[in-house]
Amino acid sequence: MNYIRKVLFITALLSSSLAFGQLTEDPEDRRDQGRDPLKTQTPEGRPLPFGQRLRFGGGINGFRFGNPFSLGISPVIAYQATERMIIGIGGSYTYTRYKGYTNTGAAVPLLTYNQYGGRGFIMYEFIPSILPNLYLHGELESTTVQQTDNQSGRTASDALTSPLVGVTYSQPISRRFGVNLTALYNLNYNDNSLARTIYGSPFVLRLSFF
Repeated sequence: MNYIRKVLFITALLSSSLAFGQLTEDPEDRRDQGRDPLKTQTPEGRPLPFGQRLRFGGGINGFRFGNPFSLGISPVIAYQATERMIIGIGGSYTYTRYKGYTNTGAAVPLLTYNQYGGRGFIMYEFIPSILPNLYLHGELESTTVQQTDNQSGRTASDALTSPLVGVTYSQPISRRFGVNLTALYNLNYNDNSLARTIYGSPFVLRLSFF
């Protein structure tokens, strides 16, 4: 009788341990089961903590060698609001330098642009059963450009606010990180010098990581 009780006790203990392990299963473990990891909750339905929904990353933009030379960075902080919705904010800074040439052919600094701004965005995975990881993307971006004439020392600045809409395809690397290819259309684009300086065209293509 004592032997049977010991067996039942050990069986109950193992069953409890197994059940606890299932309840505390990490969302990443779902990938081993052929399922996508949950993004905002544990398998038993409890919300993930705020910190586990955050994504950090960014990208490099405006990269050009030669004349002009240009290089920019764009950090991003994003939050997984729901299983299908991501909201976030980002900043950007781009440095651009144009050279001129003297009568002797020597290169001299001509114009320098310092471009900086911020944006807020929202992404919504609208047809996950057909095209998973494809998001509708909308954002509002405000950018200031400061131009310096290196010959005279004069500076001038101007600002532009632009709503952009399009799509983003995100290739997940982990539950909180992915490679994102974004194609947007600038609804406020005008063919003037400021808009051409900032965007070049009404179409915006980005590669980012978050």
